[in-house]
Amino acid sequence: MLRALLLVLLASAACAAEEAVPTHLKVKATFTRPDKDGKPEVYASPSVITVDGKQTTIRVGSAEEGVVFTVTPKVNKDGTLTLEAVTESREAPPAPATTPAVTPAAPAPRPKGNLPFFHGVLTKDKLFSIEDSTGKRQWVPLGRRIDGWTLKSYDEKREALTLSRLGQSVELVLHKAVIIDAPAPQVAVSRANTTITVKPGAKTLLGGGNGRTIELEAEILDVSK
Repeated sequence: MLRALLLVLLASAACAAEEAVPTHLKVKATFTRPDKDGKPEVYASPSVITVDGKQTTIRVGSAEEGVVFTVTPKVNKDGTLTLEAVTESREAPPAPATTPAVTPAAPAPRPKGNLPFFHGVLTKDKLFSIEDSTGKRQWVPLGRRIDGWTLKSYDEKREALTLSRLGQSVELVLHKAVIIDAPAPQVAVSRANTTITVKPGAKTLLGGGNGRTIELEAEILDVSK
């Protein structure tokens, strides 16, 4: 009698263990977008394995431009699958339209009597980039004459070049360009929630922005083998 009871308990425990195994599912998402000719092309087709009722995430692209696709599959009593999907798309703004290249006009000559322009310095070689009144820029050493001004000395600490002409002395301070950082482009984020009920293996098409689509397919896996 005791042996029979023990066998019954073991059988019940085995059945409970089998029932505790969750249903495994394979979810496949195929991402499509228009190519350069406007025809649809598949650019990603990832698949993941999850279990009944567990959320899984598929990422395609980058954080600045891509898709984060989250799906939670649930197995219904009639054998159908309910898929709760959330699609988050990130797209960079379109690049501004390019304008035809225009040949820049020659710089207007400086009026006579204006000082030369001090653009740069090669301290090791003791050469200085100087622009004269005609807009011509050249590397010259100390002692060279530009527009009647003679390069006399250079103060490296103050980045000041001393020029002299007819007993008059002036200082030219090194001209420095200022670079202003352009603001980072804003990324457009769109989010869509979709809940569908399908048969295992059936394909469902979800629409997206700019002609992009996501084809969703889910199937139940037999993990007992």
